[in-house]
Amino acid sequence: MKYVEKITQSDTREITLFGRTGEELNKDAVHNKRSHFAKIIKDNVEQAGVSTYYIKIYQSTPFDPMGPYGRRERNLDTQMRRVSKNTFDYYMTYLKTNNSIYLTKAQRGFLND
Repeated sequence: MKYVEKITQSDTREITLFGRTGEELNKDAVHNKRSHFAKIIKDNVEQAGVSTYYIKIYQSTPFDPMGPYGRRERNLDTQMRRVSKNTFDYYMTYLKTNNSIYLTKAQRGFLND
């Protein structure tokens, strides 16, 4: 039982969700699992833990909320995939600025992840 006793409450997880325009969503405002387009999961918050980055994927490419399938996002089979920080940053910049060069860079980074 010595291994069970070493588990502490400091092992926490913080989840940050981002919406369609790159803004951070409130945890109270999130009603639908599909309402977020990116998220960051930080493990062991108190001890400067590891961050994991996720973006929304549709048909093996980063989902474009301003593209042709943007209005049908509830009916599409999208999923969240783990990506590198660099790819995540490009995708978030695209969501904030709507500049398509950042979506292209995010797609290229996603292929290399």
